[in-house]
Amino acid sequence: MNVREIIQQNIDYIEKNLKAELTVDELCDAAGYSRVHYCRLFKYFVGVSPCEYINRRKLLHAVYEMTNGRSKTDTAFDYGFETYAGFYKSFKSEFNCSPTEFIKSHKSNKPYKINILQKDKITISKSRVQKLLAEWGLQNEIISNVYSENTGRQNDNSYYVGDNYIIKFTVNLGCVKRNISISESLAKFDVKAFKIIKTIGGESFVQSGEMYFFLTERIKGSQLKCVDIFNNTDLAYEIGKEIAQLHKALKTLNECEYESADIYIHTDDISFSRIKDRLNLPDDFITSYTENFSAKYDGLPKQVIHRDINPSNLLFNNGEFSGFLDFDLSEINIRIFDVCYFATSILSECFSDSDIDKKIWFEILKKTVWGYDSVSPLTNDEKQAIPYVIYSIQIICIEFFGRFDKYKDLEKVNADILKWIINNS
Repeated sequence: MNVREIIQQNIDYIEKNLKAELTVDELCDAAGYSRVHYCRLFKYFVGVSPCEYINRRKLLHAVYEMTNGRSKTDTAFDYGFETYAGFYKSFKSEFNCSPTEFIKSHKSNKPYKINILQKDKITISKSRVQKLLAEWGLQNEIISNVYSENTGRQNDNSYYVGDNYIIKFTVNLGCVKRNISISESLAKFDVKAFKIIKTIGGESFVQSGEMYFFLTERIKGSQLKCVDIFNNTDLAYEIGKEIAQLHKALKTLNECEYESADIYIHTDDISFSRIKDRLNLPDDFITSYTENFSAKYDGLPKQVIHRDINPSNLLFNNGEFSGFLDFDLSEINIRIFDVCYFATSILSECFSDSDIDKKIWFEILKKTVWGYDSVSPLTNDEKQAIPYVIYSIQIICIEFFGRFDKYKDLEKVNADILKWIINNS
């Protein structure tokens, strides 16, 4: 189990035990970390300390119960407050309004729970967003839905604001803070990516109820389609160069503020032993993976990376790259992960398309690596480790999708991709 999953387990435990006397030491013991390290990890993923988070969740659930007719005094007492006056004071300090004002403004919906393993699915009305836009002086702009051009699915956590902006919202303050930090770093290096727009008062985000809202410039362009890159593999070379330039900017971030991932341990300990038998992977592949990747992994350069470079997060305008999207999963990892993840995501999107010659994918991979290497030279160990990183990505995807019945199709596709790469490489 990786760090993100451990913290999510703690979040789930907190949610189920809000009426109990929760302590940080109890959570530290469950996570298996020292108090100092645990609190740092929790604040990184959630944006506030464990104590602040527990108090916030108690307040939100208590006011929800009060809204539905429960006695104010009894509810406050159940959630650990000695009096309703104490609850009132704590609530006003946290949300800058009284419980009654909060209920009138934000209705009586059950509080959203943070899920750091995947993006929040949150419903926020356009009318509520329209009012908040006054913070940026944009209250008269038209709000419209955001759809993925590649999947057709509506984005649950953002709206277009006019033609030039996007407003995003989440219950995760940690996610907001990381986006702000990354945006500031990318701007210094002129990396083509989102830019945070500050409010009239100079703030980078707005808190409204339990939600956090931030506004970004809308990057002009359309999402990359895998068929385009299969028809013009030179696009892969340009994308490789852009990823390398992005990494130069991300390398300047304070690594102490980001969590570190180890894909070799993740693959070897969690997924590999189960998947190798289920997929009947050849013994020589297993031996090569285990011996060669383990020998090289510790020496591979690591830094803050994007972590989710897929076609939907790459925009092109009139054939030219125009920007990166979505840095919510950024972490410290081996830098070639981004190159390999981009390549595997391209193959995944087009794998079932019978009109595409899948073997062109190896040319796409090669040109992506060449493009990256032309801007930020790769070490020999990095070049030799690329196949094993690709195998790891597929194994991790298979293991993740295999946990959920609704993702069984994705589990099978990724398993087929892994076997295809092994058989054809």
